Amino acid sequence: MMELDKIKLIAAEQMKDKRSHSWKERGNKYYHGERVAKLVITLRKLIFPDDCSHDDILTAAAWFHDIANGGNNHGTAGAELARTLFGGCCSQAEIDEICGIIAVHDDRQCDHTDLSDWVKIHQDADHLDHFGTFDIWMNFLYAVPHDETINDVSNYLVIERPLDFSRYRDELNFEVSRAIYDDKVEFLKNFTARFAMESDGEIWDMDEIIKGANGEDSV
Repeated sequence: MMELDKIKLIAAEQMKDKRSHSWKERGNKYYHGERVAKLVITLRKLIFPDDCSHDDILTAAAWFHDIANGGNNHGTAGAELARTLFGGCCSQAEIDEICGIIAVHDDRQCDHTDLSDWVKIHQDADHLDHFGTFDIWMNFLYAVPHDETINDVSNYLVIERPLDFSRYRDELNFEVSRAIYDDKVEFLKNFTARFAMESDGEIWDMDEIIKGANGEDSV
């Protein structure tokens, strides 16, 4: 039987005090793994509600999938590293399946018909965690150490980032994942529209604010 408590402790020891990149927050890939672990089970319940047989494997793979992030071929390298850490915590077959997911989690250009549904669910959970509020967080983190201004960030989010939306959507495997992605994109568009105005010294929704200040009903 897989010992998830021990595996979680190993993940914390390996990643909780480290950064994958110097400008990112401490423990960034540990906390990313935690979020992906929750997302992957949520997706599994939505897509395969009657099959919980791989929940522990999906959870462990989520915790460790980015353990080698920041280096070359981080999926393959992460799988090799993770394989050395699980001794005594799960069976060899479970290790093989966990590391198999880790190895290909970032390969979004391969023939997906060759991938198991469990790999596909993990890929979608991982992908989805990079959008919505996280998109904003990453761009703000990146800005200061890379000498970017508020206008640089605003221009990127409003003009350049949307150019990638369709490509990222196409990389998702399941329709429910695409629906979640669409909601995250819509949130980002709404945020960046207001961010662009306020970073330029303008006031968002001025007409409605004035109506409220004058005691008028909003339409």
